[in-house]
Amino acid sequence: MSHHRLPPEQMRYATVLHWATLIGFVTLVVTFVLYMTGLATAEVPLHQLPQLWKLSAADYARATGLHEGWSWLFAMDKGDFLSLLGIAMLSASPILSIAAVVPVYLKEKNYIYAALGLMAVLVLLYAASGLSMRHS
Repeated sequence: MSHHRLPPEQMRYATVLHWATLIGFVTLVVTFVLYMTGLATAEVPLHQLPQLWKLSAADYARATGLHEGWSWLFAMDKGDFLSLLGIAMLSASPILSIAAVVPVYLKEKNYIYAALGLMAVLVLLYAASGLSMRHS
């Protein structure tokens, strides 16, 4: 049986992805439990949700007085917004993983892969920022 050693960038990517998704998943479960048990009070009461679910995101925001975009970050004291933290963490996992391999590529003097990794991180951050949606 041969023991094939994985390249350091693959090990770094896998390790960061593993821990980031694990922490994101645990956060998602804990915050959802806090929300569903009422330990974290909701901005929009649970009993109103069935009537609101049929609305578009924009209509939902208008009906509830909520703001769109990244405003949820400033409402983390509410259970329905707190539960978004785990989703955001899971969504950020690939970005963190790519960013984590850039130093490995730089150490190996693999500047093309390092530049590609940095560009990928920048594109993903730009897409997550919502800035591209403001011009539509």
